[in-house]
Amino acid sequence: MICVTIACGSHTRMISEQRKLASEGIQLVELRLDFLRKEPDFGRLLSVRPGAVVATVRRKSDGGLWNESESKRLALLRSAIVSEPEFIDLEVDIAGEIERFGSTRRIISYHDFAQTPDDLDKLFSEMSLCDPDIIKIAVTPKSIDDVFRFMKFVGEKNRLAKSAGDKLSGAGDGVRVIGICMGELGKATRILAKRFGAPFTYATFSRERIIAPGILVYDELLDLYHYESLNSETAVYGIIANPIGHSLSPLIHNRSYIEQKINAVYVPFQLDSSDVRRFVEGASDFGIRGISVTIPHKVAVVESLTKMDAAVNKIGACNTIVFKEDERVGYNTDYVAAASSIEAALGGDIKSDAGILQGKTALVLGAGGAGMALVYGLKRRGASVTVTDMNDDKANELAALLGCEMIKWNERYNITPEIIANCTPVGMHPNINDTPYERDKLFSGMVVFDAVYNPEETLLLKLAKERGCKIVSGIEMFVGQACLQFKLFTGEKASATFIRKIIKDSIAKTKE
Repeated sequence: MICVTIACGSHTRMISEQRKLASEGIQLVELRLDFLRKEPDFGRLLSVRPGAVVATVRRKSDGGLWNESESKRLALLRSAIVSEPEFIDLEVDIAGEIERFGSTRRIISYHDFAQTPDDLDKLFSEMSLCDPDIIKIAVTPKSIDDVFRFMKFVGEKNRLAKSAGDKLSGAGDGVRVIGICMGELGKATRILAKRFGAPFTYATFSRERIIAPGILVYDELLDLYHYESLNSETAVYGIIANPIGHSLSPLIHNRSYIEQKINAVYVPFQLDSSDVRRFVEGASDFGIRGISVTIPHKVAVVESLTKMDAAVNKIGACNTIVFKEDERVGYNTDYVAAASSIEAALGGDIKSDAGILQGKTALVLGAGGAGMALVYGLKRRGASVTVTDMNDDKANELAALLGCEMIKWNERYNITPEIIANCTPVGMHPNINDTPYERDKLFSGMVVFDAVYNPEETLLLKLAKERGCKIVSGIEMFVGQACLQFKLFTGEKASATFIRKIIKDSIAKTKE
């Protein structure tokens, strides 16, 4: 179940938002009474409520807005209970001062905005003495180890409660736990709460009201992550990156799972470089079966692999990891996707041994992960490749690694290749008026590829089209690598047409 937090200043709006949510199938809301500008009128708020309610009055120290006396807050909580909401939220340090009343269930809560406590079992034992029906613990992880440790603890407590019979269901005295890792690092814990036995997860009503670090908007949980259909059998996949908010991968994979009726979910993990190794080595214990890897972690993950395909072994960059029992198997789907999209533009087929790229001359702009993959793919298909980068040392390293030519960035116009491939971020949204290659250096008959996919038609591609070049959008590479990842993850074939439409629709929305 999703519990949507309603945090607004007026009774009228609070009531109307609860009704709207009920009409969309949301059965539980948290009314944040500390946000109200006037004294709460429980008759208005609770007498005709369309669904279940958690009543909460949060202090500033716990992330709320209450700025009056503590005695007044306790009196308000007691008044709320008399109106018998389904749940009342009480912080652990004041729970002993508020007696149980009527049929209202007690959520005993603890928030730590600085860290994840070392002794979670001790904290749980202390909270268990406060007559809880549910225990809610929200912590701030400093590393992925904190996330893994905390969610293992939450899962174990909920398994014990379920086996003993829990208070919430009326089957026994076991106490269920809602465990939340706050911040971007912990966002996946909100999406996967059900898998760890939590009775519900919290979401916010709108993007304009992000009331807790890392909290998601309810429609994201419903529509993108299909939270209500997740269960213990749901396969978990994900993506690691930093930053991660711009990634379309969760949208592509989750929509494809829904379209093909695959019981799986794909979640984001924003990781610092210091967390990458531990994440890869602990991901399968967390229940993850496969991950996509993107900027800036494609090189860092390689040292944690137990097996790898030929491309990863050669170029030292991996964008896909599949976990099989004790194995961590790395793949690079970028090179196949990029080379095949260029080959298709020339009328060829990468599945054919007689590659149409054989003998073609290509200039690759950029010696990062995408450039590395493309140089590898073009050379495998028989092209003669020159690489350049704003950082000459990076270009030299790549040329030495893959056996191609290198040219300095300011000398890139000294050659006239048949294929130009931009693998730099130049021209990416929002810097859409930039181009890595001048218009008058482009000639009719060239193939111009741009790995940037937002915007779909970059300035480079617009200029190339004007000059009579064949153009290849980064969307084609993105679609290709996503389809390959989907197959590696699920064993099923993805729909390139469906994925392409998702990407184009999403890019169009960003322009609105």
